[in-house]
Amino acid sequence: MNNICDFIKKYNILIFVILGFLIYFPTLSFDFISDDAFLFINQYLNGRVSINFINFFIPSYVMSEIYIPLNFVICWLIIKIFGHSSFVFHLVNTIFYILLSISLFYLLRRIINNDLISFFAVILYILHPCHIECTAWISAMGYNVSVLFFILSFLYFISAFDENKKLNYIYSILFYILAILNQPIAITLPAILFVWIYCFRKERFKDSIKFILGYIPFLFIYLYLFYKTTSNTYRFNEAIDYTYLEKGSILGFDIFNSFIPINLSPVQPLPNIFYIIPLFLFILFIYFFRNNKLFLFFCVFGIISILPYSNIFFNIVVPLADRYLLLASISSCVLISYFSFYILEKFKEQKIIKYLSFIFFVLLYLLLFLSYLPIWRDNTKLWSYSYNANPDNMICGLKYSKLLFNEKKYFEAIKLLDNIIDKHPEYYSAYELKIEIMMEQGLFIEALDFCLKFKSLIPDYYKVYIYLFDIYINLNEYDKASEYLKLAYDKALKSNLYKNDKIDLFAEKRLILAYINTEPEEFIENFRVISNNFELLQDNGDFSKILEKTDYKSREDICLNYLKKYDTNYFHSVIQLLSCFYMKETYKNDASKIMKSLLNDMVKAQEFINKGDNDSAEKIYLSVISKNKYMYQAYYNLGMLYLQINSQTKAKDIFSKMLIINPNDKQILQLLNGLGKDLK
Repeated sequence: MNNICDFIKKYNILIFVILGFLIYFPTLSFDFISDDAFLFINQYLNGRVSINFINFFIPSYVMSEIYIPLNFVICWLIIKIFGHSSFVFHLVNTIFYILLSISLFYLLRRIINNDLISFFAVILYILHPCHIECTAWISAMGYNVSVLFFILSFLYFISAFDENKKLNYIYSILFYILAILNQPIAITLPAILFVWIYCFRKERFKDSIKFILGYIPFLFIYLYLFYKTTSNTYRFNEAIDYTYLEKGSILGFDIFNSFIPINLSPVQPLPNIFYIIPLFLFILFIYFFRNNKLFLFFCVFGIISILPYSNIFFNIVVPLADRYLLLASISSCVLISYFSFYILEKFKEQKIIKYLSFIFFVLLYLLLFLSYLPIWRDNTKLWSYSYNANPDNMICGLKYSKLLFNEKKYFEAIKLLDNIIDKHPEYYSAYELKIEIMMEQGLFIEALDFCLKFKSLIPDYYKVYIYLFDIYINLNEYDKASEYLKLAYDKALKSNLYKNDKIDLFAEKRLILAYINTEPEEFIENFRVISNNFELLQDNGDFSKILEKTDYKSREDICLNYLKKYDTNYFHSVIQLLSCFYMKETYKNDASKIMKSLLNDMVKAQEFINKGDNDSAEKIYLSVISKNKYMYQAYYNLGMLYLQINSQTKAKDIFSKMLIINPNDKQILQLLNGLGKDLK
């Protein structure tokens, strides 16, 4: 036994590192899972809008529903250095988790003063299945970082308090600031420090007040910034009004899951009276062991850590999630380890018994861990599992319906969304997704009727008007589309979601109108907003010279040269700009009227194709191209029509003309290669 203890003391850190990497190694091959809004749609992280470092900390730059600026800074740095690499993100997150576990060992050793109890508590902590969400899900990485800084702050506080080291006290406050700027899970530290002093340094209790007060200003500043951020987001308007019984049930469920995590899911079941039982049991344990300072401290530590997510003080949309237990589970892991080594001391002659309880939890956690980890491999596994585990949960239903939508299983998705809307008519995200699915199917009239009903429910929500804009654009009712875009912008400003008109979302919509109305200057201005962080319309590069030119020929040459020189995601927009220039040059004041006519002709051509009248469709496309030589979509549609009727020679000719405009169009190059054209 002494040999085992010596081995553990000598190699404990190495064991933590090996175990952490061993069990989370599979995540290095995992995809980004439900990280779209966090990493890709987010315009500040995907590079579509440049941002100064300081702006990450300003609540008006709404990048999330909560105030977590440092979390975004870390992601921003990873993207800047390594790009959107899921491998790097998972590796960094795993490293943070291992550092957190190592730091936890030093903290527990300082509090408990027993290496074995601390060691086995950390082993349980590393294996805890509820931590999979934080370590396998990139969007939850901030929890690992926050708890890491929380522990470091706690460690430095103990050193400062016991040894009167002012520098360590400053370090502790700095780590606390870093912790809360990553996730609000760390806001409870001052309260936990207060309990630690009461339990272990009671003789200095009065003197401790001045130490705790140093954290309070930063806590209140953070809470103010948190409030400023959440007040600008729509999520908190959808909060569920839980009864006190349900709130107690949520707290009980979290306590139950932190000890025996048998119900694992990104979104837990709705509150159930069953889960209030372990809450009462936990309170009873605190009462009976109140004279045991160590036991009392970690019981209170666990409850305080859970409280912010229990809806006791305010309601949030998702009160139950595994990631919320990252801090509270420290308590359960310590109590299990402590229980194994001390409560069963009466079995001194049968040492194996006190280890059996610990071994039981190790095997339980490991079994649950191994069964649950693969679910986080990709979105399909995750949300099909979650929906089946929680069929009545609206969030699981919405996520699963999005998955069905992406897989083009429209009927199943609509059926699921209708069920959500019937049960939770206040859950507006279900309305939004249903509208998107109907538009994807081309059911614009049906989408319009449904969207108008949605507008009557929530008339001040700007996104409703964005949907109406999209619908009317597809119905070729451009004046109404323009009207609703203005309304959307006004609603957005009134809701304080946006502070000015340099916004990606509205720039993209205005780009569409500028193209339809053949307004090249307006097109360029909105193009500038969208391409703000790329080579287009920058102060350097050939394309930026388009701002200096006023004659048609120069601008046309700049666009064509850019398309020849670069392989860019913006080539469709550059060609649309070419189209605007050409229409304005050719038709002058009638340009917008003729452009709208050409767009209507494109719709008619598709209708002829649907009826099987390919000859009429061909004539329309040829007419459109004759009137606008940069009507790129008309070329493509005509080329595909020729392929459909097995007229390969004509298809080659049309696709070759497209390459004259844009030589870097990979799709057209592949089509021509498939047709056997010699491109050398």
